[in-house]
Amino acid sequence: MSNEKKAIVFAGGGSKGAYQLGAWKALNELGEEFSVATGTSIGSINAAFYVQKDFSEAEKMWNEVTAGDIMANGINFDVSFDGIVSQKDNIIPFLKNYLNSKSVDNTPFINMIHRYFKPEKFFSSEIDFALMTVLYKGMREEFTPVEIKKSDMAENPEEAWKWISASCACFPVFPPAEIDGNHYIDGGFYDNIPIASAIKLGAQKVVCVDLNTENNHEGYLRHPDVTYIRPSKDLGSFLNFERNVLDRSIKLGYNDTMKTYGRCLGIKYTFLIDETGTLYVDMVTEKFIRILSTMEAEFDFSSKVRYQRVNKLEGCTSILGEYCKKYRPSHKELFIAAFELFLKACDYDDEAEYNIGELLYYLKTEADRIYPFLDMDVPSAFMKVKEFIKTFSKGKLPELKKHDEDRTMLILTSVVRALQQAGF
Repeated sequence: MSNEKKAIVFAGGGSKGAYQLGAWKALNELGEEFSVATGTSIGSINAAFYVQKDFSEAEKMWNEVTAGDIMANGINFDVSFDGIVSQKDNIIPFLKNYLNSKSVDNTPFINMIHRYFKPEKFFSSEIDFALMTVLYKGMREEFTPVEIKKSDMAENPEEAWKWISASCACFPVFPPAEIDGNHYIDGGFYDNIPIASAIKLGAQKVVCVDLNTENNHEGYLRHPDVTYIRPSKDLGSFLNFERNVLDRSIKLGYNDTMKTYGRCLGIKYTFLIDETGTLYVDMVTEKFIRILSTMEAEFDFSSKVRYQRVNKLEGCTSILGEYCKKYRPSHKELFIAAFELFLKACDYDDEAEYNIGELLYYLKTEADRIYPFLDMDVPSAFMKVKEFIKTFSKGKLPELKKHDEDRTMLILTSVVRALQQAGF
């Protein structure tokens, strides 16, 4: 058993933090335990719950929270926090006004933080903690990052919850938090995923749970000691507390974590796997890679383009690599990306869960029964695949970007041919 110190790091992102509850649930089922928890903004709340070992209380909060628990007379609306951060220099005049007149009443949110923070559980826990906030010095118009550790908070345990509210002070939506005469705003203005804080607390392995589809820390994405979990699909606004939105985020966090740990397959779709499904995926993947390469060569041979180098193999793999967000994807990752593009074209719901073995077997049976076209030329195969897709998509074809249409059709046709040639 490894004695390495492991940390869980929760990113900021407002209502999108529900995703982290789903990730936490999955990590519990996977047997992951952490001796350090750090977070920024909503991530600091989830990290505090983790330190308190209060999954049930975190679940209660995320299952019950509404916009009215965040702001007085609160409403759900769509605002991009990244957009706010990008305008940091332009909001200093507004910040001065907020210091004098707090126009947004986030008292319900402050009270909720206070209510869920349990000093006795927090400080008796062996799990270490840190959060990020930002000190605003009005006279100098400066933003100064402030890292607050558990040991700092222990100096005044009964008031420790205020540092969490400081990390969550998402200006200009919320007013700054005041502690000992100083004003603090959301830690996301400096570091929305405090991985560095976890490492400074001695963590040798880190699992971070981001809330954006694009990662916040490119340098850590490929770090061998960092497991990076991020949403496979956009989570929407950071101030939307509608029940269906939160439930979707929780489910997505659970599924994405299981996929990160190899317990499920998929990128935007979620595929349940078993021994049979794994065998089928391996069989189809082997066929798919060979067929895609062959079809691209055939397509180039029949192309009317002259006096120009055309590398469609690079084009197809770049489409698939971009889809799965991998610079150098494996053969299996290329096939899963292609299979998902095929399912999307066939109008399969990407919010549902599928047993991949059963799905592959069903689609192979349909492809074999309706369109046996193993030896057909590429243009004719394109037409047959379009007709095949229509049988699943109520007669509609997906809208394809004109410059990608041929490459996308090569991918979709290669998937169908691979299914037909798979030996199961």
